[in-house]
Amino acid sequence: MVNIKICGLMKEEDVNLCVNSGVNIVGFVVEYPVPVPWNLDVLEARELISTTPAQVKTCVVTGGTIDKVLQIAKETSPDIIQLHYKENLEETVQIAKELKQLGIETIKALRINDRGFCDFEISDPAMAARELSKTGITAILVDTYTNAMPGGTGMNVNFHTFHKVKDNSTLPVILAGGLNPVNIIDILSKTNPDAVDVLTGVEQSPGYKEKEKIEQFVNKIRLGR
Repeated sequence: MVNIKICGLMKEEDVNLCVNSGVNIVGFVVEYPVPVPWNLDVLEARELISTTPAQVKTCVVTGGTIDKVLQIAKETSPDIIQLHYKENLEETVQIAKELKQLGIETIKALRINDRGFCDFEISDPAMAARELSKTGITAILVDTYTNAMPGGTGMNVNFHTFHKVKDNSTLPVILAGGLNPVNIIDILSKTNPDAVDVLTGVEQSPGYKEKEKIEQFVNKIRLGR
């Protein structure tokens, strides 16, 4: 069964809504290196994480230097850290190793532009997937990005590019980018990801999730229609 992650949560009521809807992972953007609408500080994130029941995993989405990421991890104590910025292979290896010692999993995002290249030291998605599979991370997340917005673009990843990553990864691959209740069934049939990650597709405005959209998104995946 496809796991569901809903990201960009900023309010306790939205966390509760996700939990009650059957979401597997709730995501919080914490002290991201550039301005995004969903940014929380560590105190806000820690409070929201503390309200999340144990059966639902918590994920902090962040990026930056090794020291900064590890500090955020120690101060928030999530189940997962998602590296979603410009971390290179060496930094990813070191962060994943340190987080594992803390009992925290690591997801590394491969951000893909409209030409099918990664915003990463290895621009080819297939080669990047092969190398990231050796780093000790738990999963790879494939997302879209633009120069104006590092994530939460509302744009779909090219399906051919997604398959390049999936076919060359020995790890679970998560699909993000432009997912919503209307398109999710069609996209799942064309990509077959291990998990999906939705942000803007279930919002009424940045940081404010919409109950009906979350319920529709989850139910369509669970019921397959």
